[in-house]
Amino acid sequence: MLSDQVPYYILDFLQQVPSVYVDGLGRFEAIFHPAMVDMPQARIKPPYIEPTFRDDPETPVQTLADYILYVSGPSVGSPKEAIAAFVETVQQQTRDGSTYTVEKFGTFSRNPQGNLRFTPDWDAFNLSFSGLEVLDLKPEVIQPTAPVYFPPAREEVIVHEPSPDQKDSIDGTGLSHQEEHVDSNVAQAIEEIRKHQDRIDESTSRLWWIILSSALVLIAILCAYLAWDIISNRHRLNDLKQLYPDREAPDQVPDTSVPADSTHYEVTPQPIPDLEQVTDTTEEVKETIDNPCFIVVGAFTDTANVTRMMARLNDLGYEAEQISGKTLTRVAIKTSCDQTNLQKVLDEARSNINPEAWIY
Repeated sequence: MLSDQVPYYILDFLQQVPSVYVDGLGRFEAIFHPAMVDMPQARIKPPYIEPTFRDDPETPVQTLADYILYVSGPSVGSPKEAIAAFVETVQQQTRDGSTYTVEKFGTFSRNPQGNLRFTPDWDAFNLSFSGLEVLDLKPEVIQPTAPVYFPPAREEVIVHEPSPDQKDSIDGTGLSHQEEHVDSNVAQAIEEIRKHQDRIDESTSRLWWIILSSALVLIAILCAYLAWDIISNRHRLNDLKQLYPDREAPDQVPDTSVPADSTHYEVTPQPIPDLEQVTDTTEEVKETIDNPCFIVVGAFTDTANVTRMMARLNDLGYEAEQISGKTLTRVAIKTSCDQTNLQKVLDEARSNINPEAWIY
């Protein structure tokens, strides 16, 4: 029956989420503990899951039922009815103080106060970490490749003083053939150990050189890519200079007359003054125009934009002037340096032509 499989659905669901609430029983939780290094004991303890249970009533949720329906499909029956049947079975089996055990899941019981308790099967909840054992970090002793000969303990030998005739027959070297054989075996074992250590050092050095070479190649490729990207996007930097100029740099005033790349500013038509007043003002301006001041309203690299801005200023009744720079040509309004007139023309230029206009 599906109700008998409900605890195993809970167990499987807890391998993916930290807790599962079952209406009528409580909340099953799986607390994950990562691997831990025990330095005093020189061991590494594997990770494990600590299962817990709380029978506190909460708001009913349909998460477990939705999970059962998602895993098994609609053909298995109603997950809600199966969960309710499982809860009813647990309540009935533990009502009179008895215990109810679900194989490979855990045991349900009640404490003296009548609250439901759950004793989990730790092996079932830690199924994903089964087979993991404690690792010993103690260093391994490298055994020599060639056997080392250890001479047996010598017995105490009573040496008798040889007679004068026997002294002449004793070999002058003072070493027996057995001692020479032992020394040669020890020297051979030491030489084998030294060769083995040299091979390890050579392999380690070669590995470090490979890592260093790979890092240098990667850095060179990255630098080449950055250089190519900067060169290929140089024209974008020039466009950004024209769109976002620095007010302190006269050669970087934005092109406000190009409709494709810049913001349009609506020109407010000015009322036509009286002809006599215009004549008088013109005469005054002509008298003081010998030492003019300039109000820059735009800076461009394209001569067509310069021409359009000059025509625009002429249409508005201003005397336009071109000021050449390093890379940009500035278009300015030529006017007198009278403080009142200069401030008036600057305010008109910022209101009707370019908010970034400035005095050159």
